Amino acid sequence: MSAAGKTATAWWQLLRAGNVWTAVSNILAGFLLVRGQWQPVGPLLALIAASVLLYEAGMVLNDVFDAARDAIERPERPIPSGRIARGVALRLGLGLLATGWFFAWLASLLSGQATPWLIGLLLVVAIVGYDAGLKATWSGPIAMGLCRSLNVLLGASVASHLLQQPAVGVVAVGVGIYTCGLTWFARREAQTSGRRDLLLGGLLLGGGLAVVAWLPALRAILPSLAVWIGVWLLLLATVGGLIFRAISRPTPKTVQRAIKTFILLFIVVDAVVCWAVAGWVPGLVVLSLLVPTLLIARRTPMT
Repeated sequence: MSAAGKTATAWWQLLRAGNVWTAVSNILAGFLLVRGQWQPVGPLLALIAASVLLYEAGMVLNDVFDAARDAIERPERPIPSGRIARGVALRLGLGLLATGWFFAWLASLLSGQATPWLIGLLLVVAIVGYDAGLKATWSGPIAMGLCRSLNVLLGASVASHLLQQPAVGVVAVGVGIYTCGLTWFARREAQTSGRRDLLLGGLLLGGGLAVVAWLPALRAILPSLAVWIGVWLLLLATVGGLIFRAISRPTPKTVQRAIKTFILLFIVVDAVVCWAVAGWVPGLVVLSLLVPTLLIARRTPMT
C-alpha cells in the first residue's frame, strides 16, 4: 500500500467512519417521530450534518484522550502507532465539535426553534465530558447513554413542543439505556471480559430494547400489535443469544463480534421505529444504512 493509502486508512480508522451511520439513523428516527415525513428538508439535513460531525468529534477525541492506554492495549491504532499525531487529532476533534454545533444552530435558524442549538450544546458538553474523564469512571456508560439519548432528541428537536412528545422520550431513554449496556459490555473488550460485566451490560441492552418496545402505549403505530411484539421478541432473542455466547466464552474475539452486532442493531431499532410511525418505505430507507456501515466495516474496525 502506498504512503497516501496508509494515511487514508489511518484517518478512516480514527474516525470509525462505518459507525457514523448509526448516528444518522438516530436523527431520522427522532425526526420521523415528530414529523412523520421527510419535511422540512433544510432542518433535517442540518441536523444530520450536526450529528455526523459531533459523532466523529467524539470518536477522534476518544482516541486523543486514550492515547496512553491504547499504546499498551491497542498499539495498532492510528495515534499510538504514530500514523496520526495526537496534536493534529486534537485540533481536528475540536474543529468537528465547533462545526457540528454550528449546524445545530443552523437547524434552529431554519426551523425557527431554539431547541436544536440547545440540544447540540448539551451534546457537545456530554461528548467532551465522556472522552475527557467520565469514560474511566463508573459513570462512563451513563454518559455515553446520555450522548445517544441527546442524539435522538436532536433529531426530534424541530418539534414546536418537544416536551409534549412522550413517545420521543421513550425512544430516547430506551436507546440511551441500550447504549449504556453496550458501553458496559465493551468495557474490557481488548482483554478477557468479566462475566459480571457482560451480564450487567446484557441486562441493560435488553432493558433498553424493552423500553423502546413500549412505543405503542404512547402513540398510534402502523403495524399490528402482534407484528410489533413479534419483531421485538426477535430482537431480544438475537441480543440474548449473543450475550449468552459471550458469557460462555468471554474472549476478546467473541465479545467484539457481539459488540459489532449490537452497534448494527442501532440502525435496525431506528428502522423499526420509523416503520412504525411513518410506514415501511421510510423504515427501509433507514434500514438501508446497514449497507454503507457494513461496507466500511470491511475496511476499518468498528471498535
